[in-house]
Amino acid sequence: MFTTALSTLRRFPDSLLGSMFSGRHQILRDKEQHPFIDTDPTLFRYILEYLRTEAIPPEDLALDMYKMASYFSIEPLRERLLLVPCVAKMMVKELNCNRFGHYSETKQRVIKLAIGRAALDPSYSGVVNVLVSLCQRNSVESCSTEHKCIRESASIPKEDKDISDGSTYDEQFVRCLERDLKEIGFTTKIYFSVCIVGCPYAVAKITIQF
Repeated sequence: MFTTALSTLRRFPDSLLGSMFSGRHQILRDKEQHPFIDTDPTLFRYILEYLRTEAIPPEDLALDMYKMASYFSIEPLRERLLLVPCVAKMMVKELNCNRFGHYSETKQRVIKLAIGRAALDPSYSGVVNVLVSLCQRNSVESCSTEHKCIRESASIPKEDKDISDGSTYDEQFVRCLERDLKEIGFTTKIYFSVCIVGCPYAVAKITIQF
């Protein structure tokens, strides 16, 4: 249970709390008619403290507090937390990886395929082959058609994907995926396999050791 002034909750009118307690909306309440906010109370106390005094949360909570400040749309706090090294590092990684289309979906697909294949392998290694373009994105159309052996050996994308629609991946995408997998704790190795000289596509063999 927290007790605070209404003016504290309304300090930033454009925030979620400012909107909730603006008088324009019906507020969820508990059985004793106290306003109820469904959030972690350990972290929420720092939200209230910032609204009162602009005190910055402890650095070891910066990542969690950044997410909470984002949820409550408290932009001044988000901007302050963005200067904390661990939050800045997270943002750089997200911006770097998310510039690729369908990055999160592809990462999940790679992990799921690796799990299924590692379960059948005595060494608990799962190998996933990703079709990779060796050409610059702006000159893919000028490259010759890839050989069928490359396409058949790729797990991602599947046969029904049209490589001319921009859905192919490049080496930067694969390297970003490699860093991301290692940072979240997977033992990962990647090497590239090309069928013949002059073929514009290769296969990135991503091995995850479980």
